Amino acid sequence: MLDCGVESEAGLASIRTGLATIGGNLTTLIGSHLHVDHVAAAGALIEETGARWVMHETTSDEIPRYNDWTLRATGLALAAGAHGAPTEFTEALLTDWERPPWYGIAVNPSDAVADDDRISLGGDRYLKVLYTPGHQINHICLVDSRTDLLFSGDHVLPRISPFVPYTGPESDHLGDYLASIDRIVRLETSRTHPAHGTEIERGSERAHQISLHHDRRLEDMIDHLTAGPDTAWHVMEKTFRPNLSFLQQRLAIQETLAHLEHLRRKGRLRLIGDPSNWQYERTGR
Repeated sequence: MLDCGVESEAGLASIRTGLATIGGNLTTLIGSHLHVDHVAAAGALIEETGARWVMHETTSDEIPRYNDWTLRATGLALAAGAHGAPTEFTEALLTDWERPPWYGIAVNPSDAVADDDRISLGGDRYLKVLYTPGHQINHICLVDSRTDLLFSGDHVLPRISPFVPYTGPESDHLGDYLASIDRIVRLETSRTHPAHGTEIERGSERAHQISLHHDRRLEDMIDHLTAGPDTAWHVMEKTFRPNLSFLQQRLAIQETLAHLEHLRRKGRLRLIGDPSNWQYERTGR
């Protein structure tokens, strides 16, 4: 089983019904990445079935951030405040993080995999692991050795570009994502099963479309800074539609910072100011 959803009685009941319908036992549970809608029910299922738990080898390092919401909330509030976010937004970040009961507690994988590893399905059939960080540091895609079907998780989606986070200036998650998406382009795969939405008939073509989307967004952000230096918050307001909800603002400021930091690493932008009031400025390159 690839991904298992949130930890709810309804969800677990559906999984039990599905297993009973096909007359099978759950022996291997694979997580494409450490996000709640993909892995929250894993602990309960592993305890119930004894299945082995397969995720990328970087997963264990990320589990504390998954299990303790205050780590993410505090980090994002500090980053957003330093990049021009209004006080009411940063204060809400520190108070509006009640953990829902269906979130589950993440558990360490029993079987940690790396790029190009094979997850045996019995006989000579296996799933080949493609390490595809960007949307999440431990994201993997899988290729069925018998059918060449690509299971793309959240890496390639049919209608939207997956969210790319910002976790600090020490990481270039957008750079990681673009490199990973280019890998899918070069794979020249066709039938692709994403984690959300319907089957994608031409997975590599869709990956190319997503790459072009980010190219356009990067150029748009450069254009927004033509008149002079500005904060990431103001660039976000120029890039995304108005009247975003609080959740949408949380995602949008991270996406904006991920793009701006990628441009800074490429030498097209520089940071000016100080840690209490950063602004981005074009370099002319």
